[in-house]
Order: sequence, then structure tokens, then C-alpha cells
Amino acid sequence: MKARGVADDGSTPLPHNDRPICGARTRQGHQCKNKIVPGRTKCKFHGGLSTGPKTADGKARIAAAQKARKR
Repeated sequence: MKARGVADDGSTPLPHNDRPICGARTRQGHQCKNKIVPGRTKCKFHGGLSTGPKTADGKARIAAAQKARKR
């Protein structure tokens, strides 16, 4: 569970210094050096705080983008 920033019990967040780094790629192509959000795999700048689309229009837009990307 350490890869997701939580302790082995699954509910206690790790201290900030013990969390793994984000690993997303920046616009310059370098690896992001921020710590991940507990329970997620990315930092707050690369989608760690994202909850996904909420409206039907937003969900349809995401589904269309994923279909286009898979072609």
C-alpha cells in the first residue's frame, strides 16, 4: 500500500516525507518530483485530487475522448 501513500492498514496516510513521488511527466519531459496524494498514484497537480466527471455531458465527453484515443 506504500505505493498509494497509505500505511499497511489501508487507512492511515503516510507522513508527507514517506510518500512516493508522483512520476508523471512534465511539459519539459522530466519526471514530476511532487509527493502523491494519499490513496492515489499522482500528485495534486497531475490528477491526484480529481474526482472525475460528474455530469452526464462530462461523462459523455470523456467516453468519446477515450474511444477516439483507442482507435
